[in-house]
Amino acid sequence: MTMTDYPVDLTHLQEKARPHAMLPDAERIQIIKVGYRVKYRRAVEVLTHMEDLLSHPRIDRMPHLLLVGDSNNGKSAILSQFCADHPADPNPDGDAAIVPVIKIAASGPDIGDLCTRILDQINAPYREKATPSERIRTTKKILAQTQTKMLLIDEIQHMTAGGAVKQREFRNGIKDLGNELRMSIVAAGVEEAFTVFTTDPQLSNRFHPEYLPNWGLTQETGKLLASFARRLPLRKPSELTSPEILQKIVWMSEGLLGEIYAVLEIAAITSINSGQEQITLDTLDKIQWVNPSNRRNRPKYA
Repeated sequence: MTMTDYPVDLTHLQEKARPHAMLPDAERIQIIKVGYRVKYRRAVEVLTHMEDLLSHPRIDRMPHLLLVGDSNNGKSAILSQFCADHPADPNPDGDAAIVPVIKIAASGPDIGDLCTRILDQINAPYREKATPSERIRTTKKILAQTQTKMLLIDEIQHMTAGGAVKQREFRNGIKDLGNELRMSIVAAGVEEAFTVFTTDPQLSNRFHPEYLPNWGLTQETGKLLASFARRLPLRKPSELTSPEILQKIVWMSEGLLGEIYAVLEIAAITSINSGQEQITLDTLDKIQWVNPSNRRNRPKYA
């Protein structure tokens, strides 16, 4: 459709979002709730680093990456994006599917459980009563067959849940997987994970740290909000980059990417339901919102 085909001026939206803005309210709200993947500089840099690791020659001491940032600040989204960019190949003419990248989440310092999660993720068979060492051997065998080049471990800070012995066994276990299979490992977690990794010389030497800083009152945050403004299917422009709105969103979200989108989601839906069709400072003042650091406080009742 050309711009003259729309009953309202939608030049504030990118071309793909314009048809969405003319959908019924209920459909627009569902689109907003599904969410958006917005490219931003730091994510592109990390994804480029991961691409370099994926194409790295298979050597005895493969390089790894540790992605560190606050909770809900985009780490998991980056890992998921990388997986989506490198899907499995069914390889019908071969002996096994080719799975270049596998993403799992750690639940604790248990290498046997980690291997179980890997096998479950690729639907590989294993004995339910297999011992941890048997599952480790099965995992190594299967990943060699699937030609896996990279293992992504989210929530790596959960390795700190056990004692020193269990943590050491877990660290040795992931090093062993990387060494034997000659694959790179990308671990993602909060600052606590960085502390644990730096206490192990072998891990700190191999895992290059990458940081996802929180969002502040910067030009980069303005670009991020401008990208969202071009995608949200609202029929009037939202001046998200104005100093007042930018400052308000950063304060409400405490600079966390996931929280920024949550604020915009609620505000956009509110603006549709009210007929306002744009996010303003007044919209942000009226929505029901509790800052992340205050959510652990007991709610107050009148």
